[in-house]
Order: sequence, then structure tokens, then C-alpha cells
Amino acid sequence: MAAVSEPALLPAAPGFWEPAPGCDDHYAAFPKEARVVVSDGTPIVYARREPRRSVAPGAAMIFASSLSCSDVYWADVVPRLVDAGHVCIVPDTRGHGGSGLPRPPGRGARNLTSEDLSVKRMALDLGEVLDDAGIDDAIVVGHSMGAQVAFELYRLCPERVSGLVLVAGACDSPLDAVYGRRVVNATLPVSKAVMTLAPEIVQPIWPWLGSKRAGYLGARLFGAAGPKTTADGLHPYLLHLVESDPAVLVRALESMRRHSARDLLPRVQVPVLLLAAGKDAFTPRACSEELFERIPTAEITWFPEAGHTLPIEEPAAIVDAIEEWSQRRVASPV
Repeated sequence: MAAVSEPALLPAAPGFWEPAPGCDDHYAAFPKEARVVVSDGTPIVYARREPRRSVAPGAAMIFASSLSCSDVYWADVVPRLVDAGHVCIVPDTRGHGGSGLPRPPGRGARNLTSEDLSVKRMALDLGEVLDDAGIDDAIVVGHSMGAQVAFELYRLCPERVSGLVLVAGACDSPLDAVYGRRVVNATLPVSKAVMTLAPEIVQPIWPWLGSKRAGYLGARLFGAAGPKTTADGLHPYLLHLVESDPAVLVRALESMRRHSARDLLPRVQVPVLLLAAGKDAFTPRACSEELFERIPTAEITWFPEAGHTLPIEEPAAIVDAIEEWSQRRVASPV
């Protein structure tokens, strides 16, 4: 999606907006061979990776990415899990990568509503992707905002969720814990107003984010990238970010911040694995500790030297933790 200019519409699909085919070829970790138009008319693309027949099958997994994140966060995680016997479904979140929106966003995303980019709507997308993939239930692996989406999918249809793996996640927006409630409350409405009324204001700044070196240094400075992240490992994410519509991201951020699954935590009955980073500036330690204390089925594994980009920093160790937990706690398909 273009950063600030009006997106071009594809003639084949009246009503919704969809990126041009191949728009993410230069940064996507996985080609998205499958496509489903979900119930509100939004096209969602996803990759499906199948294990070899010789490998004992494990539970299917579907991945919920964070706000502004491409599938690069799963680039070194999914292949290892597939080798371990898991069918892995990797969708692009609506408004991200190759997935579209229910209608053309317009200048400043003014054509979109809060429901169009809500956590609940993103959870519904995951359920409809599972339907399209012919999968009855799956472990939901969510990173950051993806943890909120995972919780919401469990709330909506618990029978579809065989387990939850929450990576550097929280039950609601952790931004208040990071920057302070007053700061966020003051800046987010201003950001939304600027993006809606004068989106061109970010035009000189936005392309700079795609620079491998400058974007990496900026992500480290603001705590978005952990200490073990490399410039090369983060660059595909930056390329995705610079091609995203900042106004759409701000509206999704607003919806994320309004969502909470805190009431759900004591009622979670499926196995839960928490993967927490000790140097996570975006999801502080207290967020993971709260989940561990309040979810009766939760286990937690700490990565003391990792940050918010935990899936990029520790992919092998993450897969080891998921595989050991899933074999012990989650029933494999017959």
C-alpha cells in the first residue's frame, strides 16, 4: 500500500481495496498462495506450509502478527515448526502486506471505521482463514498485538483454539505501561487527527524508515527492536512498514488500545505458553507476569537477553519451547 498517496484500485473487485499482486515480493518471508474474502468483504491472503509425510503430525498452528508487522517475524520460526510436523498457516493481517481492506481507505483512511480494524474483526479473520484452510482447531501463536487477537479468537470460538502461544504479548494495549497513560492519551488522538486531515505531513519522514541502517537505529532507539536484533534481520519488516499506510496503522493502533481481554484471563481453559523477553521495552515484564498469574493454565519461558523482537532474536529457542510444550500439553491430530 502506498505510504501517503491515494491507493490504486484493482478493477476485478468492486467494493473492497486490495494491494496489487506481488506488491510484497521483495520483503515477504512466505509467498501467500491462498486467498479468502472474509465476511465483511475484505480479501485476506495467507501461506500454508505442510510437513513431510514422514514426520509425525503435530497440532496445526495459525500465526497472528503484531501491528505494522509483516511475516518476517516468523521467517525462521515457521520452517522449524513445519519440520517438526505442524501445519502452519501464516496470514497477512488486514491492511498489511498482501491483505486488503473492506473498502478503499481514502485520504487519511477516512473511509474506514473503528470496526474495520478492530481486534475482534482481526480475530474473526483468523477464524475464517481456518475455515478456508479446512482446519477445525489450531494453536494460535500471537506476537504483541497478535496476542490480543489470539485472546479474542478464543473468546469468540474457544472450540477452534487448541492452545495459545503468546510471544511478547499482553491482554490489552501495553502502551500505557511503556510511555505513561497521560502521554498516550494525549498523543494518540493528535496522531489520528494529523493522519486523517493532513497525511502528507509524514511524506518526508516515512520513506526514511525503510533505510536498513537508519530504520534499524531508530527501532533500537525507541525500543521497538531488541538487543539481539540485526539490521539485516529487521530490514524486511522496515520495507513492509514503509509501504504501509500510516493512517491505517494509526487507526488500528487506536482499536488495539481500546481492546482488553483482562476479564477473560481467569476463564481460559486451553493450554497457554507465554514466551517473555527480559529486555522488552514495548511489553514490559509486568505484562507477562500478569498473564502468568491470572491464567490458570499458563506456563512461562523467559528469554532474559531478548527484546520485543523476540521471534527474530531467538527463533530456535522459541521453537524448542513451543515443541516441548505442545507435545506435552496439546493433543496431536489422529
